[in-house]
Amino acid sequence: MKRFTFVFGSLFVMFIIFYDLKIGTIPSQDRPVYAAAAQPSIQDPAYKTVTVKKGDTVMSIVGANKMPDDIVKDFEALNPNVKANAIQAGAAYKFPVYRN
Repeated sequence: MKRFTFVFGSLFVMFIIFYDLKIGTIPSQDRPVYAAAAQPSIQDPAYKTVTVKKGDTVMSIVGANKMPDDIVKDFEALNPNVKANAIQAGAAYKFPVYRN
């Protein structure tokens, strides 16, 4: 009786695996159809051009709730060859704008 149960159980498991691989368990007409939602969005980083006044810093102008390292990196990416700690009063720079 144990052999019969083992052989029958093994055949049943093999049939289930065969059925699942060949036909599948979800009918094809019942599958939901989704439109492609993941489109790569190519956007320029949002920035504003500001003329720096005496006493202004990058952090005081941006005033965002982001990590200071991220703000400095974004500022330096918008203004090549300009360091965030070396901005000059009277000069105009691009500052990143963050959406909350």
